[in-house]
Amino acid sequence: MKALRIDTDGKMQTVEITGETISAQNDCIYAMLGGYFDIVRLGGGDALMLVDDEGLLKGLDENCTAMMIANYPMLVGTALIVGLMQTDDGDVFTD
Repeated sequence: MKALRIDTDGKMQTVEITGETISAQNDCIYAMLGGYFDIVRLGGGDALMLVDDEGLLKGLDENCTAMMIANYPMLVGTALIVGLMQTDDGDVFTD
């Protein structure tokens, strides 16, 4: 699955979230963000932004680009934007 990575310096790049299972994909996301993540809903709800759950406690730098995209007052550290797809088993991340 692809995601858009937004670094604190404003650099954006497409990254690959790997893993055959949701658990394995979450492990990949943990590695990219530095730990557990929080979800910020974007716009109409077809996309989500994932951010470090403890970013403020870790003293991570503000991510001004992510804040502008999400229209959210304070986001820190690296952010990932992923798609959201509804299934019969619940919502899952997608490209």
